Amino acid sequence: MLPILLSIVLAVALAACSDATARPPAATVAGSSISTDELARTAGVFSTVAGLQQQPCGQTDGATDTQEAACNRFSLGAMILFRLSDQYAAQNGLTVEDAKVTKAFETFQKNVGADTLHAQLTANGVTEDDVRELVRASLVQQQVAKALAQTQFTDAQLQQQYQQSIGDYTTLHVDHILVDSKAKAEEVYKQVTAPGSTLQDFQNLAKQVSTDPNAKKDGGELTLPASQLASEFSAAALTLKPGEISKPVQTQYGWHVIYMIDKQVTPFAQARDKILQQASTKAFQDWVQTQVGEINVDPSFGRFDPTTLQVQRITSTDPSATQPTPSGAVNGAPATP
Repeated sequence: MLPILLSIVLAVALAACSDATARPPAATVAGSSISTDELARTAGVFSTVAGLQQQPCGQTDGATDTQEAACNRFSLGAMILFRLSDQYAAQNGLTVEDAKVTKAFETFQKNVGADTLHAQLTANGVTEDDVRELVRASLVQQQVAKALAQTQFTDAQLQQQYQQSIGDYTTLHVDHILVDSKAKAEEVYKQVTAPGSTLQDFQNLAKQVSTDPNAKKDGGELTLPASQLASEFSAAALTLKPGEISKPVQTQYGWHVIYMIDKQVTPFAQARDKILQQASTKAFQDWVQTQVGEINVDPSFGRFDPTTLQVQRITSTDPSATQPTPSGAVNGAPATP
């Protein structure tokens, strides 16, 4: 009987010791803990991805900061958003199909190379399953952001955003003549709008007088999204119908006379998903800011910034920044084991 009692006492003592020395969670999100082990795996995946892209995992902050601490902060910030998204998805019946996760993972693996990915994951102490989990969490966050945008923006509001950014959805096919003064531009305008003047006449004149370096070769012809052109140029061109010519327009490059050949506008129905996707970024950030009270970060890692949606370093002026941690670099210099 004594050996059995001793084993029970020893087991209880070991369990108590384990509980006493257990590391507190890196963060809690609405009562759901993010353990330091979970953070280590996620940081390993982010380190792998950053290494494959030849970029740092997170940005260091000051001379006493470390790259490991920066990666921990970056990873913890992402995990907080993932955890919030998972909770919202569960409450609102949103799911991501396994096939979609697999497709996204396989695309990533193909782009970087399976052998290269495996070697980098091994070096960082993580697995392909850890990558798949990160892919799944990211896809859930995207779905949540889109769902939030759909609840916040009506079709009328999306239509308004579409009209305000119509240049993003319009491809212009134009010719233009560029000169260095308004007087020259006005003379050009008179010539190209004279009765009987044609597009060919416009292009011939462009080759003769335009200061655009490509004019001698292509007669000043351009085919580009309106949003990629100087704002004054695109604003004038968007008002033209095919065959119409603008009055002189000034940009930082000089004075232009524009001939509208054609323009293609993506209809709202086709652009709606893209507009909603753009709106989802702000909708998600606004929603996260309402959840800040549910987010608690271990100060040894930093603090959650609702403006950037990232974990920021706590500087040495904050006493909590000097708290020792069991292992690994957290908020700054490597902690004492």
